[in-house]
Amino acid sequence: MIEIQSIKYTPKSQFHMLRHFESVDDTIIQLFLKNGYTQNQIQQELSLTGSKFFSHFANDIKELLEKILQYPYKKSTGINGNHIIESTLPIQEYPNGIGTKAVISMDETSSAQLAQIFYEKNRNYTLAHLFVDSLPVSNQCTLILKPISEGYAFITAFSSESAMPIPDYKMSKSQFDACKAYWDGHVFLKKK
Repeated sequence: MIEIQSIKYTPKSQFHMLRHFESVDDTIIQLFLKNGYTQNQIQQELSLTGSKFFSHFANDIKELLEKILQYPYKKSTGINGNHIIESTLPIQEYPNGIGTKAVISMDETSSAQLAQIFYEKNRNYTLAHLFVDSLPVSNQCTLILKPISEGYAFITAFSSESAMPIPDYKMSKSQFDACKAYWDGHVFLKKK
């Protein structure tokens, strides 16, 4: 069982999470402003494509961890040694889902959708994207933690099943190839 207090996060990791929250409260925005981020940077990060937790579910890391870790979860180790915590939250408690899902397998797309896929940079790597009227709702969530001597460093979390990291040229060749193969078969969804 992972204890919430064993998970460490910084203003930088909280800033990264803006891309996975539908919105954040003023306390968090003030924290970013005090740590040198501009209002424009905050808005840019909030508007990035990605799976997003609904604001009624969570809008900061502390609240997110409190909700996710109270339910049963599956723990595994990713190709980079990070711990992957996956959970499906009860539909009875969250009948409208906990967030949106912004990545799907190419196999889940229709032939008409396949024809509309376009490629653009996403976090410094060119990936498949598709405009949709609305993002699918999800009750699944994934939490990525890096083991450190005093517990875990919070890496990211998102409202969807786990995915491979986006390919990065700093990775080993085998890691890069595995990530590239995954993303060659998946597409980022963007709301019109």
